Amino acid sequence: MDISLLIGIGFALISLLVGFLLEGGKLLSLLLLSPMIIVLGGTIGAVVASSSFHDLQQAFKTLRKTFNPKAYGDPEEIIQIIAELSDACRRDGFIKVETALTDPALSGEQYLLLKEGLILILERKTTEEIQYILEADIRSYVAQKQVEIDVFESAGGFSPTLGIIGTVLGLIQVLSNFSSPEELTSSIAVAFVATLYGVSFANLIYFPMANKIKVYLKRQRLLKEMILDGVCMIANGALSRSVRNELSLYYHAFPDGSSKYIENIEN
Repeated sequence: MDISLLIGIGFALISLLVGFLLEGGKLLSLLLLSPMIIVLGGTIGAVVASSSFHDLQQAFKTLRKTFNPKAYGDPEEIIQIIAELSDACRRDGFIKVETALTDPALSGEQYLLLKEGLILILERKTTEEIQYILEADIRSYVAQKQVEIDVFESAGGFSPTLGIIGTVLGLIQVLSNFSSPEELTSSIAVAFVATLYGVSFANLIYFPMANKIKVYLKRQRLLKEMILDGVCMIANGALSRSVRNELSLYYHAFPDGSSKYIENIEN
């Protein structure tokens, strides 16, 4: 399980609190309910208003996937499958393709594009047609994930603004009940907590979440482009060695990819 997002957010928040305490601040002065309600409630409302419930659900579903390293896909395993399919098709024709479509081992989400490509091969589509159709599939996938990224980026945009609104509301309340300079100073400090919440939530929580999905999207896109190239090589009857050599170029975008690339070349 990849918990780097949680570790990073936790470390950032603790650093802010420790720095505040070292300057003589009091932790309880930051724990205020009304600014929290204004910032969190306002941000949630604005995000819901600007997105569909389906997009919100998918955004959090994708975010959960980023905690699982296996969700990024295993390029080495997929390359092995494509190489074996290519050899089998050269030897026995496209009978192996029909078998692969019903193979339980290829039932995962990461194999959907591969299966779609194999179906196109069985339909005797040309390489150009296969490439056109699968590229359209990839573009559609990327567009959907970008919408999910926008959910968290929009939250990061709304949050500081809601913080300012909370501060303005606090100042209005302070000035309307002004009685002494000492009380005014204390109340103004409290009013600015909303701005702190808004800016902190945006830069320490929402934007890191969006960036996490961006990394996931980049790797998924490359994995799908690798599968597209592999399907085209199967259709063209490429040798398994050629498949491994060409598709191994995609290793660099994945964890430990460079070492796997070198290992593939040396072997």
